[in-house]
Amino acid sequence: MTSATTLRIMEVVQSLEKGGRTVRFHDTVNALCQSGHQVIAVCFGPFDKPTNAEHDIALPQISGKKFGLIWQLAKLIKKHNINLVHAHCESSQLYAGLAAKLCRIPAVGTFHRSRLECYNPSLSNRLIRFSLSHFVAVSEDRMRLLTSNMGLRDSHCSVVYGGTSLLSVPARTKQQARAELSLGANSKILLSIGHLGAIKGHQDTLQALALLNDADVQLFIAGTGTEAEKNTLVDLTQTLQLQHQVTFLGQITDPALWLDACDIFVQPSHEEAFGLVFIEAGARRRPVIATHVGGIKEIILHSVTGLLVTPASARQLAENMQKLLDDADSRQSMGDAGFNRVHQTFSVEAMTTRYLKIFQKLMPKEGSYYDAS
Repeated sequence: MTSATTLRIMEVVQSLEKGGRTVRFHDTVNALCQSGHQVIAVCFGPFDKPTNAEHDIALPQISGKKFGLIWQLAKLIKKHNINLVHAHCESSQLYAGLAAKLCRIPAVGTFHRSRLECYNPSLSNRLIRFSLSHFVAVSEDRMRLLTSNMGLRDSHCSVVYGGTSLLSVPARTKQQARAELSLGANSKILLSIGHLGAIKGHQDTLQALALLNDADVQLFIAGTGTEAEKNTLVDLTQTLQLQHQVTFLGQITDPALWLDACDIFVQPSHEEAFGLVFIEAGARRRPVIATHVGGIKEIILHSVTGLLVTPASARQLAENMQKLLDDADSRQSMGDAGFNRVHQTFSVEAMTTRYLKIFQKLMPKEGSYYDAS
């Protein structure tokens, strides 16, 4: 038996590749632990770094449909006396949800995917719908996909925005950050942080930079992808003769430092479920130029915290980049407004509080509680 205020939670993720889902998984696990709850963290593959959970458990990576994982997860639920499972993305929701169903405990799934096809009717989604007790969307936009495409009832769904821990990172001036990174003090610096796939729109940023025709503007792109994805962007950079203005950073370990150093954060994604990186930019008081797709339009307030453009429109993107580069006062005011918005709406504490309200609501009443031991 567990008290009404303390939960034993199994947090499950299918992989910990670099990106917003991985950051959110770590932040959720660590914040739940800090709130006094007992957490077991499970990944279908290796952990990128340790969490604060009681145990970090790496299960074999999935290749095909390995329903034996259901029994492994059910054993872990019983061994650790888990009373709620929280799974991130479809594979972990499928296997962990069915394991929770077998053990007669509630399971919550958080849907992170940017790709729209992940929300279409399918056998996997029907099984996920059967096994989960509650469905969490990372934005109102994705909430609509859960209810319309997957046919879920509003009462079984909630929106939980992501939070960022970058609010707690000590502030550095732009000059201090640039000195630390050996960047020009007077350069005009644009920054993008995201996977190198076409869905993130880096190709549009490159084309917009070429339209600016300003050799003083430097673009830094952080992130990884396949060799083909990187080569596509490198080839485009050469075709546009931007080799001296564009730097591919690969995976960076200190996004706060790079955000402190830049003038504008630019990421014209073609689709985005939420976009953690946009609240990270706000946490560092940087104005954002992005697209009005998916969850981005719930983060960025147009002409207040940044500028929103049509996806795949290099000319419109260039015009807005030039507009902000020419207006230091607007950059400052948008950056400050973005910081205030993130502080009020997109903190890790707010995310954790919302999750815990959902979790506690799913707990059976005293006397009917399932004890997994």
